[in-house]
Amino acid sequence: MSLSDEGDSRLTTDQAFDLLGDAERRRALSALREFEEAVSLDRLATATAARLEDATPDEVTPDQRERVAAMLHHAHLPRFEDAGVASYDPMAGEVELTEIADELDPYFEVMEQYRETARSESTRSD
Repeated sequence: MSLSDEGDSRLTTDQAFDLLGDAERRRALSALREFEEAVSLDRLATATAARLEDATPDEVTPDQRERVAAMLHHAHLPRFEDAGVASYDPMAGEVELTEIADELDPYFEVMEQYRETARSESTRSD
């Protein structure tokens, strides 16, 4: 994935959907959005694993964290970098969102509205 052909630093709709179309990648982005500054790969892996396992960060096992860290390092973080939404320094083991990631905000807002609607509908049907 690359930035749009015009050479500007904006995400295309296709890029946004590609980034958010994978559940693991979406949860990793969601976790990364909660950190205000650069975060270690281990902390991001723990936060992402908690989302994947529907657990708290304290409940994430070392095996789960290591599996997610490997997934992030080899698959998702390079993709985030290619899209320009995050910077990843593998030597320092740190990840940070870029300003371009703000362009994903409307998509996350829609996903949250959908979750709230689904929760309220399931409550009404009980």
